[in-house]
Amino acid sequence: MGSAIGGVLRAAVDLVLSRTCAGCGAPDVGLCPGCRLELADLALDDLGPLAPRPVPAGWPGCHGTLRYDGVAARLATAFKDEGRRDLAAPMGRLLADAVARALATTSPPAGLPVLLVPVPSSRAAIRRRGDQPMLLLARRAARVVGPTVQVSTALTTIRRTADQAGLDQASRRANLHGAMRVTDPRRVRGRHVLVVDDVLTSGATLAEAHRAVLAAGAADVRLAVAMVTPRRSSAVHLSFRPRSD
Repeated sequence: MGSAIGGVLRAAVDLVLSRTCAGCGAPDVGLCPGCRLELADLALDDLGPLAPRPVPAGWPGCHGTLRYDGVAARLATAFKDEGRRDLAAPMGRLLADAVARALATTSPPAGLPVLLVPVPSSRAAIRRRGDQPMLLLARRAARVVGPTVQVSTALTTIRRTADQAGLDQASRRANLHGAMRVTDPRRVRGRHVLVVDDVLTSGATLAEAHRAVLAAGAADVRLAVAMVTPRRSSAVHLSFRPRSD
């Protein structure tokens, strides 16, 4: 009930408050033309599979669209943490681009769509935000991609975790290990699954989601995100090439 009320109130506020550009603060627009051009300049140089360093065990590669930097970072923060759900359309489009490329690497059984599974929000985050931003983005991306994908809320969190901010990569992975499960394994058993999130940073969240879906019996699990955090080096994207068998 609380989540439903929160969503209604947010929609009502959106009707009466004018929005400013999430990138530069220009009035009366969610994302101005200039900031859209800046987003285009943040496109990843390598649109193949990506990974953090060190690569998590069993990592299948992750497709992304933009570097999480500058106006892209401001867009993602405004959408997820500042209640700017009016930005779901551009964020969903960015995710859809990565989803489409990830789909090109998998071959599900004929007639069965790939399950698009968003990384779940914690119960505390749902109470705080009043909704689940990644579920919203997954649905937006699915509309763009079409009937080859089907959104499934198969994943849930099963225990509280510490705030990831400030933790190193090893601590992030330890913090999240075993924190997710599939609510009903029959939903994913034998299916091809694409787990989606907004940003790839250390890979801990996606690695845990990947583990949980595989443990539930999925036949194939891939990953896609809207944005990728750049390493603080001359290489601004994260490269990954699977080992050849």
